[in-house]
Amino acid sequence: MKALVRVARAALAVSTILAILPAGPAAAGDSLVIWSPTKVSPYAYRLRTGAKTAAGNPLSAGVDFSVSASPGGRIRNTRDNARFWAEMAGQGRSGAERSAAAGYNPLTGRVSGRIGVTRRWMASRSIDVVLTPTISADTTMRRGEHGAFRMTQRAEIQALATGTAFIASGSAASGRQDVATELSVEQRLFDNLNLAASVRRQEAELTGALRARFRVTW
Repeated sequence: MKALVRVARAALAVSTILAILPAGPAAAGDSLVIWSPTKVSPYAYRLRTGAKTAAGNPLSAGVDFSVSASPGGRIRNTRDNARFWAEMAGQGRSGAERSAAAGYNPLTGRVSGRIGVTRRWMASRSIDVVLTPTISADTTMRRGEHGAFRMTQRAEIQALATGTAFIASGSAASGRQDVATELSVEQRLFDNLNLAASVRRQEAELTGALRARFRVTW
């Protein structure tokens, strides 16, 4: 485990150095190699490495290396430093976008999977309606757990000109009797900064939240 953690930290350090250096010529858009360092939050980084198949076969796979730190700069000692992943995405004859993803953490034995379909309609020149049903599951193989199963339906109205989205979602999970619902409004301020306000209802309790998401990819 310690060796894998050191590899993850070294990979993130190299990617951070490369991000600071002046950018060279852009990589070819048809490259089959995946090298994507990402600043997930002010104190968390992820390096996605892997490969994808040629055009027409939307399959990609690889390894995610992650590292996070406390506000004081101390590296957090977690077991989520490395994760194998595989993803597939494509478009059906009806125009719906289909996706599937799977992941495995060798340190914890956690296995996860997700499948989803995204359907988009143009209500007007400036308004899109998007429906996204998804099914996800995860379990820890080493402990013999039954795992968790979740179904989610998400409906979104997007105002393209302003970058505003009105979202309603509901989810049901195994082992729970109720259905969690959420209403939210998201506003894109810049290409990598989104603000969101939401109200979530579960077990007759209402919870409000304000979120800011900042994402930078080199």
